[in-house]
Amino acid sequence: MRFIMVLLALLSGVAWAAPSSVAILQYHHIGDDTPRVTSVTAEELEAHFAWLKDNNFTVLSLAEIQQRFDSGEPVPEYTAAITIDDGWRNVYREGLEVFKKYEYPFTIFVNPKLMREASSQYMSWEQLLELQKYGAHIANHSNSHWHMTWRYENECEQAWRERVLADVLDAQEEIDKHLGEQPRHLAYPYGEYDVALETMLAEHGFIAFGQHSGPWTPYSPKTAIPRFPASAQYANLETLATKLKSLGLPLVAAEPKEMLVSSDNLTPSFRVEVVSTDDFNPNQMNCFAGSDVLQPRWDGNIFHVQLRKELPIGRSRVNCTVPSVSEEGRFYWYSHPFIRADQRGRWPD
Repeated sequence: MRFIMVLLALLSGVAWAAPSSVAILQYHHIGDDTPRVTSVTAEELEAHFAWLKDNNFTVLSLAEIQQRFDSGEPVPEYTAAITIDDGWRNVYREGLEVFKKYEYPFTIFVNPKLMREASSQYMSWEQLLELQKYGAHIANHSNSHWHMTWRYENECEQAWRERVLADVLDAQEEIDKHLGEQPRHLAYPYGEYDVALETMLAEHGFIAFGQHSGPWTPYSPKTAIPRFPASAQYANLETLATKLKSLGLPLVAAEPKEMLVSSDNLTPSFRVEVVSTDDFNPNQMNCFAGSDVLQPRWDGNIFHVQLRKELPIGRSRVNCTVPSVSEEGRFYWYSHPFIRADQRGRWPD
């Protein structure tokens, strides 16, 4: 579908129009007694939902968005989706009344193995069934919430594939058994993935969601769909509103495809090709690597970004934004994720 859209755009010769864009919000905990870095309070969550309503946003399920993108059907101008990772029990306790009030569709990504092993911390199947009455869809976050790309010591590629695939498929089987057949949607634990994992998931009919930011568009890779974090400092509606109204770049390709860089690759680079630059001025694009503001180098429809400051060990992302010409006050947004490993090939949670 993405190739066909690119080809039609190139052959039509008409002015480029901004692609359908969906801002996916990502939450974890709901409460004021949990780690702030992954938490919103019930009051903040309700403020977000109220803002969506007051600003005429359409909130759709991930399954409906996927169906529309696959069929070429557009989504409304301002569209959002809501996702909650891990299935913490406080999501039910603190969020239930908000979900009842708005009845927005939302997705909870769960880890069935953790639900069994730490039942006091995670929602039960009965609670998830109740939330389904108020818009919840339940999806796969793997069985164990481990770093899915990590190989065990002396583990070969085939053994890794069998182990990780069993972890995903066993989780899906248990979800379907308790809640009825659910869409094959997976959120990567920690937002970590690689090409081998993407390929394996695609072969088994999954679409998958990361934790790098940016809108979901028909051009987004189906196994690397971005989401906007909406907890802690990201819960601030003054900045979150800009993200909710952002547009996704019409991607043709991005390199490197792998998130992981070696410990001695201190300042990696990346390149991105887009279908068209008709709706923005490339010279106005800025990319943000922490506090460092980078100016991309453009060559036709391809831009290159070279980092100047050392990447820390662990997960990072570079966000690139540029104002739209046709949509006043809206920005195109692209996020490129990196993981820099330590000398053992590992990094913190």
